[in-house]
Amino acid sequence: MPQQNTSHRVIDMKLPLPWLITGAVTVGAFMISLGWNSSAQSSKLDQLILANIKLEKRLDDRDIRLDAMRDAIYAVQRITDTHSLRITALESARK
Repeated sequence: MPQQNTSHRVIDMKLPLPWLITGAVTVGAFMISLGWNSSAQSSKLDQLILANIKLEKRLDDRDIRLDAMRDAIYAVQRITDTHSLRITALESARK
């Protein structure tokens, strides 16, 4: 039986210590930066939520005032119509 000449090469990756330290510091700095940016975005999101709540309250207050003004306009219109009918009735009775 012939033997096959198979040689397996094992590549031993030995990285120099400065490269490992630099890589670890880079990854660590990236993780710190990512955490910092996410907390900043969270803070901005909280500010937007508070601004949205204030805006919704202002819109609700405006809607309440508009409804009250519309009711007042309808009441004035009914009074005006009633006065017009009375004036018309008085003028027709006078003739």
